[in-house]
This record gives sequence, C-alpha cells and structure tokens, in this order.
Amino acid sequence: MSAVGVPLVWLTRHQDLRLKVLAGHSGLDRDVVWAHSIELVDPAPWLTGGELVLTTGLRLAADRGACEDYVTRLAEVGVTAVGFGVGLSHAQVPEALVRAAAEAGLPLLEVPLPTPFVAVTKAVMERLAQQQYEGVVQASRIQPRMTRAALHGGAQAVVRELAVSTSTSVVLLDHESKVRAAHPPGAATPEVALGVLEQVTAAVSSCQDGVTAVQQVRVGPRVHGRLVVAADRTLTPVDHLLLGHAASLVALGAEKPLRLRDEQNRVNGLFLRLLLDGTVTAPASRDHLAEAGFPVRDGIRVLALRGGSPRQTLQNLGNELAERGLPFFGRVQGGCAAVLLPAGHAVTARTATDGARARLNRPFWAGLSAAHDLADGPAALTEALNAASVARARGDAGVVTFESLAGRLLSALPETRKVLAALARTQLAPLAAHDNEQGTDLLVSLRAFLEHNGQWEAASAALGVHRHTLRSRMERVRSLLGADLDSAHARAELLLALSAWQESGDSGRTS
Repeated sequence: MSAVGVPLVWLTRHQDLRLKVLAGHSGLDRDVVWAHSIELVDPAPWLTGGELVLTTGLRLAADRGACEDYVTRLAEVGVTAVGFGVGLSHAQVPEALVRAAAEAGLPLLEVPLPTPFVAVTKAVMERLAQQQYEGVVQASRIQPRMTRAALHGGAQAVVRELAVSTSTSVVLLDHESKVRAAHPPGAATPEVALGVLEQVTAAVSSCQDGVTAVQQVRVGPRVHGRLVVAADRTLTPVDHLLLGHAASLVALGAEKPLRLRDEQNRVNGLFLRLLLDGTVTAPASRDHLAEAGFPVRDGIRVLALRGGSPRQTLQNLGNELAERGLPFFGRVQGGCAAVLLPAGHAVTARTATDGARARLNRPFWAGLSAAHDLADGPAALTEALNAASVARARGDAGVVTFESLAGRLLSALPETRKVLAALARTQLAPLAAHDNEQGTDLLVSLRAFLEHNGQWEAASAALGVHRHTLRSRMERVRSLLGADLDSAHARAELLLALSAWQESGDSGRTS
C-alpha cells in the first residue's frame, strides 16, 4: 500500500491547471503531500518536506546566486517541487532559477497567470482526500479478510495477510522476543524492534534501511508479544490501522484460551473450598478431579504458600503448573495461597514453587502436606498451613514437608517453643540439679523410659542397666517431680519438656 500523496506527474496532467514542467523531469514520480504558497526568500524553516512550494518570486532576485541559494535551501529541506507563478512579479520564470533547479534535480513548474494558486492547492487537497477515502475503503475490505484469516489460520495467517496487504515484512515476537510467525517466511527482526521497551505500546522508527513499526499485542495488563512491520517506505495511516487490527486479532487469539483457563480456575477454586472444608464427598471429588484431568489414584497433597500477595502467588503458580500440564486448583485459604496437588507430585511442588518465586521476585514460604485421601481435605490443609508457618519461622526458602516435622512440629513453632521451654525449666530443673549434685542419671533415665513408652525391659536395655535399677531411678524421679508416670498425659508433657530442654542446650549442663 503506497504512502498517501499526490504524484507530481498526476498534477502536471491536470488539464485545468495547465502546468508546464521547466526542469527536473526525472523527479515527476515524487509525491506532493501539501501545496503551500509562500513568498519568503528563505521559506525552508516553515517547511517539513514533501510540499509543492508556490511562489511568484516577489522577493526573489533573478540573479544566479540568489536563485541557486533559494533552490539549495528547498532541496535540503526535501520539498517535492516548486510552482512558479508568472505574470505578476516576473513575466516569465527567471532563467537562473530554471538552471539551478535543473542542476539540483528539483522539479520546477510554471503556473500560468490564469491559474490561481488556490486552484492548485484545491486540486492537491481534493486528491489527498480522495486517496484517504480510498484507503479507508481498502482497509474495510482488508479487515474482514484478516479476521477470516485469524479464524481459520490463527496468528500465522494474520501475519501473512498483514504483510501481503501492506507490501511489508511482518514478524510476530512473543514476550521473550522469540519469533512465533513471520512473512515472508524467514523474515528477520529489525534490531530496532528488539530495543523497544516492553512498556511501550507502539513505536515507529526510521533508519537508512527503511521504517519499522512495533505494536504491542496485549489485552489489559497481559502482554502476549509484539508485531513488527518493516518497510522501505513511509507507512501510511491505513498501514497503521491494519497493524492495530492485526495486533487485536492476535491478542484475542492468544487471550481466548487464557480466559477459558481463568474461568476454569475460578470454578476449580470454588470446588477446592468445598474439598478443604470437608463439605464434598470423596466420590464427588473423584469425579470432578478426574474430569479436569487431575491424577487422583495416589491421593492428594495441599501446598500452602505464605507471604506476599496470595492472589499474585496463585496466578504465578497457576502458570507454572499449566506449563507442566497440570490442572490448577487453588484459592486463598487462611491468608495463604493453597493449591491442590496429586500425592505423587512432591517434586513438582518444589519446582513449581521455585518458578513462581522467580516470577514474583519476592520471598514467600512453602509448606506441603502429607499424602491424604480425598475425604481428608481439611487435615491436609491444616498440615500444609502448619508446615508453611514452620518454613517462615526458620526462614527456609525451600518447601517444608509435613512428614519432616513428625514429632517436632510444636517445638518448631516460635509460639509453642516458648511455652515448651518454660515447661522444661519448671519440670526438669529439679532433676538436672539432683544429677549435678549427686552424679546421677535421672534425666537420661527418664528420657529412655518415656521414649520406650514405659517398657521396663526395652528402656533398661537401652540404658545398659538392670530393670530394677531403672525402677529405683523412676521412683526417685516421681518423688522429685511429684508426677504420676502412670498417666499418659503426664508422660507426654514430660517428653515434650525433654525435647525442648535438649534443643535449648540445657541438657548439656547435667553432665
């Protein structure tokens, strides 16, 4: 599609204007973008190039130096031609001006006295308006073809239709600047296109090799890539109109599956709420998950991510799981991003979490539940949330699994660790003092007794003493602590206190 402009040769053939070409015949293929009447000796500062300059030479001297200077200034600014009106300031076009125009290759037209400048300007304006209308009509015919191409051939067909319709080279880049479609096939991406920042919606750049236009392919905040048009000419408004239309078609094609995925994720999020609340039966859960392509043979796990914006975390984790071919079941639960995973995908939980963390570029902490049946959604959620809390307390950048916390969950949480430490000091200080003063091993004997569930034979064997010796020690413990070692609750409390005592380093002071 050619640039909008009136061919100079067309103007010279306009019989009503009776224009006569005096010089620059080789430049009659140039386009006139505007006709401008101006009588300044140096009109160059008020011109932008492409104009037909109309003058009567009112202030122009007929000598060679003045005419050469006048033509040079006009040629440098890029005017298309000069129309010189005779019969007013000059009876005929100065010979010096004709020679200067011929030497510069600048077309020089003689405008006869009966032809007013306004008639020339009007002819140019009417032709420009006609061309613009023709361009709109042409675009209205091309756009439906481009739309049909999008329906039947996708982005590649749209790129081809745009390139053919505009007689340009077109390349579609994804968000990583990789070529996804091009026409002609193998068309190279201009270097200038790769330098356009992602936040720039549209840009046009001119260089020695031609013109490059870059248009973002986006819907709202979601950017799908860039369309790049390269031409060896100035792009017309219709070219830009078709480029924008093509970008919209490509964006819609890329957005449709994402919108469907977003809607499916919303439905899956509602289902996950029912599963984690325990208000949906296991058979119904199995049917829904199976229809969504979710592997349920080995059960489920819940991954909880704590920190940052849970919704942004969910969005990025959903993208990571989609790249791994897994349906996404996620929602905000307990201030965390909670995601359902197949039981056998613990490794996927780690890799997807690392990917989402890299996308967000901000810290968050992850906890993964043990494997559970479909009926145990609430338990799986509780485990994942507790594991995520432990990860945050530790500053652990990996994924903390609930299985790794077996027997240590309470002591891993800062809140309960303080309570257990206080309990340890209250319950075990008398035993530690007795061991230090008397050289006994009451603390060690108590731990062995508790860890072997009160089994005398097993505990005494672990200590390397006779069971009667252990019984004697336990009677001494009973008297010092005033504790009922036959009570399961008392034994559990003492075992927790011993764990906290050991982690705090107090046990070292008994030796």
